[in-house]
Amino acid sequence: MTALTLEPPTNMLVTNTIRTFTDENTGREIRQLTDMEHGAHLSYFRYFKQLPGGKMLAYAKHAQGNVIILDPESGEVVRIPHTFHALKVREIDGHIWFIRTAADTSKNRSDRRYSRELWSINLTSAAVTEPRLVAAIPDDVPGEVEDITIDGKHVILRESHQDLKAYPIPTTKDVQSINHYFSRPRKGAIWSFHVETGQANKIFESEGHCPLHIDTSPADPGLIRFCRDMIETQGQRIWTVRIDGSDLHAIRPQERGEMVTHEFWWADPNYIGYTYQDRRQDPTVLTHHWAEYAMAQTRLGISDLSGREVFLSDPINCYHSHLYMSPDGRFVSGEGTHDHSYVYAAAFDWRNTKLDLIPLATIHTDYVPFRGQGVDCNFSADGRWLIYADKIGGSKVHQLYAVETEL
Repeated sequence: MTALTLEPPTNMLVTNTIRTFTDENTGREIRQLTDMEHGAHLSYFRYFKQLPGGKMLAYAKHAQGNVIILDPESGEVVRIPHTFHALKVREIDGHIWFIRTAADTSKNRSDRRYSRELWSINLTSAAVTEPRLVAAIPDDVPGEVEDITIDGKHVILRESHQDLKAYPIPTTKDVQSINHYFSRPRKGAIWSFHVETGQANKIFESEGHCPLHIDTSPADPGLIRFCRDMIETQGQRIWTVRIDGSDLHAIRPQERGEMVTHEFWWADPNYIGYTYQDRRQDPTVLTHHWAEYAMAQTRLGISDLSGREVFLSDPINCYHSHLYMSPDGRFVSGEGTHDHSYVYAAAFDWRNTKLDLIPLATIHTDYVPFRGQGVDCNFSADGRWLIYADKIGGSKVHQLYAVETEL
């Protein structure tokens, strides 16, 4: 299949003057890509967002919706006149499956953040800009819509039973608050819904944990990767399962005290990346659950789909949260944390376990333990730019910035 050129409607084009400035700590030139009234962000780091022609899907509330298309090279911004949450972006042709957010649907239910209508839109020169309704998921199908397979045939839903009001997600380094959060009673399941037949099947279920970070493969429509919501050092975190519920197996089997987390599909989707810390000899492992403040060093790990680890970097440091890679796998990015607030990049080579992560730009957003800074850095399609979100100059909202990946 030949990738198409992305040409959204010109009447939604925003004249965007890129502001450049020198980073006060790294000395590198930073390019401000957005200046949106309500801010802008790229969405969570592991979500697909590359579009044809080097463009990227981003989110920014505007008068017509909440979605924009960003050109990291020119800074051109195109507003898309719809409000939605993208489930999957098929990067080769710009086809997107999405569900509308509550603000854009008459079926807003108090117990749901999103609607249960599946839509698709193709943001290319060959397509109509109006979205198409694909399916309405019946209310008797359990769970919330999480993802869709890359062929568009199966919607994936996550069922969870928990009380996050009584057991709120912690945002401090208070041990009692995080232990209270992880002590909450919970159970969950993963369901598939076949778009053409309307058949729903339970793929996986768990007691004492909820499935989380559910991501279908960008290459194999029958494969799902997910994690278990748990203290990462206390059990097996990452798993894969087939769409029919078969072949459930662990990715990078863990010993107690090993931390494997922040998983993502590698540039070659036959592999899965993650961060790793060895805390088996750490006396604070049962009371100190924050990887970014641990004594153990962070490392980049990669496993094949059988679960076997095929790459483990040398120790990087003890404070990185998310590690990610460029679309071609040539570079790795890193997000620092509390007292190391930078976005980093390093050249990647399968034959070299040393990752020389170099700070490229300062992050000015306050760091929140267990929640991060909303940086969500990603590379442009050609790997030239590292794009990230930050609050600079006293801003209350994130804008998008780019720094050249010159190492």
